[in-house]
Amino acid sequence: MVSSPPLRVLVAGNTNAELLLQTPVLPLPDAENTAYPHGLTLGVSGVGFNTAHALAQLGAEAGLFTFAANDPAGEVARVALARAGIRSWVQEVPGTPLSLVLSGPDGGRQIHRDLKGTEHLEADPEAFRAALAGAEVAVLTNVGWTRPLLPLARAAGVQIVTDLQATPGPAHPYDQVFLTCADVLFLSAECLTLPPLNALLAYRERCDPAILVISLGAGGALMSERGQPPHHQPAVPTRPVTSTNGAGDALLSAFVWAFFGGRSAREALRLACTFASWKCGGVGGAAGHLSGKELSELCRTG
Repeated sequence: MVSSPPLRVLVAGNTNAELLLQTPVLPLPDAENTAYPHGLTLGVSGVGFNTAHALAQLGAEAGLFTFAANDPAGEVARVALARAGIRSWVQEVPGTPLSLVLSGPDGGRQIHRDLKGTEHLEADPEAFRAALAGAEVAVLTNVGWTRPLLPLARAAGVQIVTDLQATPGPAHPYDQVFLTCADVLFLSAECLTLPPLNALLAYRERCDPAILVISLGAGGALMSERGQPPHHQPAVPTRPVTSTNGAGDALLSAFVWAFFGGRSAREALRLACTFASWKCGGVGGAAGHLSGKELSELCRTG
């Protein structure tokens, strides 16, 4: 039996050096000096890195188009990219983005970011075109500098996937270019001003992606396939929650891997919910990612 080649995916998004603090209570106590033995972890995250890392772990041929500086944080990021086997196109900037994540009990979190001004920078379009060569799918995260890259991905004829994150709803001005270009659209219900099912229908009226998914956190996910009635995928409990940081990125990544790898949309969403659930038992935005074999085995035995 001849195995199919791995899915080729290019991700465009931020990479952050991440300092994670696991604390027994949020907000933090009002104290000048506290100690958290083995509670601080240095790693790499950011929506771009999280997504590319998850795809690489699952078995995709993952690439990442991102920003980083020649500074200590940038060195940490480059080492993590190499270890994960992620092909990278790193545009040099004055400072590598940083994040401080406070992870409380039951997965609660506070995320503090310093993007070092990268949100106001422009990506090199020729470098992006070169990175895009050979990709079947482009995951363009909703950071500001990816917006001008959307028409380039569309012109290249690849499938475009976008996550709007915690958006208020379909009329949000910032999102409109993503709504126009995305073939697969993800978003979180966290900040929606409409009930999730109403929002799903409103998005479907406003744009017409092949797939539209609203993450419901512990409630699973809602999905709309073009021409099909809405589908609710319940959450898939796998192990105790340590942190929800990066859960949405994990959900999207596993769906992309499964759906564009030949699974039906419903089966891909079930696998994605399982993958994201397991990820929440890990520490750090890019921690807890299963391999494709591990995910398949977990779904057989779970």
